[in-house]
Amino acid sequence: MINEIINEININKVIILGFGREGRSTYKFIRKHLTNKKIYIGDIQDLSNDELIKDDKNIELKCGAKYLENLNEYDLIIKTPGITFKDIDTKPIYKKISSQLELFLKYSASLTISVTGTKGKSTTSSLIYQILQDQGRATVFAGNIGIPIFDKIEEMTKDKIIVLENSSHQLEFLHHSPNIGIFLNIFEEHLDHHNNYDEYINAKSQIFRNQTQNDYILYNSDFELIKNKISEFK
Repeated sequence: MINEIINEININKVIILGFGREGRSTYKFIRKHLTNKKIYIGDIQDLSNDELIKDDKNIELKCGAKYLENLNEYDLIIKTPGITFKDIDTKPIYKKISSQLELFLKYSASLTISVTGTKGKSTTSSLIYQILQDQGRATVFAGNIGIPIFDKIEEMTKDKIIVLENSSHQLEFLHHSPNIGIFLNIFEEHLDHHNNYDEYINAKSQIFRNQTQNDYILYNSDFELIKNKISEFK
């Protein structure tokens, strides 16, 4: 899996969009495996004196108010969850948008369980992880709990079960889905990141949108919005 991810990064013109916790994790992962590859980093903050990257001669910074402009110039946009695209037209770049979660799901051979929902996803994913641990199953826990996937990716071998907590921010541009998706609930929140409630629901629905007939979605049928969205799919 790691080799496939590195190969995809290596053959493309890549920008890391957002340089918070996950963006920094992505940078460290790339530099561990691709020491001299030129990469681009975009962030609204000035990163010119950032200790992690200031001596790296193979990066180009796209910082400031216009950092989301001209994204079509890149082949691969590794977006961090905190970056919102609500004010830009993503149609021309949709297929280029990726993330740590997307790259992991695309190439992983591990059984992956992902939990989303407006409320309760931290508790539920933590419980699932603990139950599997108590049953003696080899398990790795990461995601929206504050542990970037790439920080744990070397542990995510195919004999492990991967438990992820995922927000709508992480799910919204997925082109792949987990083997088991758990959709707990939906409430009208996080609309600062999305244009409207429908967009928020659609983002959450990415957890099952690209599943195959061998995968599973577990959902709370008390929520009509979830039930109606799932009924759109086989």
